[in-house]
Amino acid sequence: MAPDAPGPAPSKAEGPAGVSDAAHDAPSIRDAASTLSAAARAYLPSLPHKAGTMLTYVQSQLDTFDERPLCAVDSLVFSWLSYFRLGEGLRAACTPVGIPLYELLRAEDFESMFGTSWDPDGSRELLFAACASPRFREVRLCDFVFKTDAAQEEQFAATTFALPSGGIYVAFRGTDSTIVGWKEDLNMAYLCPVPAQEEAQAYLEEALRHHEGPVYVGGHSKGGNLAVYAAASCREGLQKRICQVYSHDGPGFSDEFRAGSGFLRIQKRMTKTVPKSSVIGLIMDDGSDSRVVESGGFSIFQHNPFLWEVDGCAFVPADGLTASARYLAATIADWMARFTPEERGRFIDTLFDVIGVTGATRFADIRDSWKESVPAMRAAAEALGPDGRAFVQDVLKALARTATIDKVSDAAGSLLATLKPVDDASEEDGGI
Repeated sequence: MAPDAPGPAPSKAEGPAGVSDAAHDAPSIRDAASTLSAAARAYLPSLPHKAGTMLTYVQSQLDTFDERPLCAVDSLVFSWLSYFRLGEGLRAACTPVGIPLYELLRAEDFESMFGTSWDPDGSRELLFAACASPRFREVRLCDFVFKTDAAQEEQFAATTFALPSGGIYVAFRGTDSTIVGWKEDLNMAYLCPVPAQEEAQAYLEEALRHHEGPVYVGGHSKGGNLAVYAAASCREGLQKRICQVYSHDGPGFSDEFRAGSGFLRIQKRMTKTVPKSSVIGLIMDDGSDSRVVESGGFSIFQHNPFLWEVDGCAFVPADGLTASARYLAATIADWMARFTPEERGRFIDTLFDVIGVTGATRFADIRDSWKESVPAMRAAAEALGPDGRAFVQDVLKALARTATIDKVSDAAGSLLATLKPVDDASEEDGGI
């Protein structure tokens, strides 16, 4: 990584390797972005005066980082940009010097870049808005890392964004659609650190050693958890350079981790934001230290940050968590309290063993071939044997006992019916 904060975008002669010289020809992409920015200035005053989103924030807030320092909404923008999947040419160009954000405007890469995100259309609009914005277009992407290891049950990606004003924002990507990524997320219920957390600590320490200036760290979903873990676990001398840590609806940590000296040293520099009907952000966290944001959508769908409301340069605060969010958080906490970490691990391993018989690498694969996947998983559930089925039943019963909301009870009941022992099944359904 570069020892100094990156300067202005390179000229055509010194452009980073792997990036087409055409990107620097006149009229350049940067000139086009400036034109779009001017158009945005003329258009945006006519927008209705109502709460916007992070997209309208990028479209409307045109002051540079020299004029206004990084805020929580900027953090969410960078966290989301870290989800974009870069092609080989762009990956190779994301050296310690990096590439300006507008280099991502390559139509041939859009399908792979946005295809697996929560909101592909919103992601594309966000990229165009950022590349047109005088606040974001000169930001440089550096040190991109992506790693998936099924054997180690690890999914990890990180990007360093070098700010034109000096300093960096280190963004950790959240969970993707891979089965190994979700398995690692659930492993956090009984294991700390997981491989991605260790990778995050090493990545952050490397960034702190090789970049000067203010350092911000953050991420959305699992990326928020990785940001907090990395900041709390890095060496104390390096930790002092961190200005702020942002977790956007990221899972929490065990009481033991929160009581650690590293966490306590960085705690006052942490900001956690969650939507008012948060689900993911309330795992191992009661939300008492979180800033609750007004959001559209229902329940788990509020995890999509394009639904979070923004007014001016700040999130719109909600009155508090919804009743359903508080209830679900209590349900999860009660479930975890009923089982030891070893039992939680056994349940999670058993669940993913059943999923694994499909041969799928993404949940979309199971959906697309459900006629083959569902019978295969049903057969795998049969193969668990009486003890395995009984254990999974006990876990699901414990979850059902803590739930009085009809939808939760019905879902648990359906799973219990699938796992009924053969001798208890009715003749009509044939059992498992």
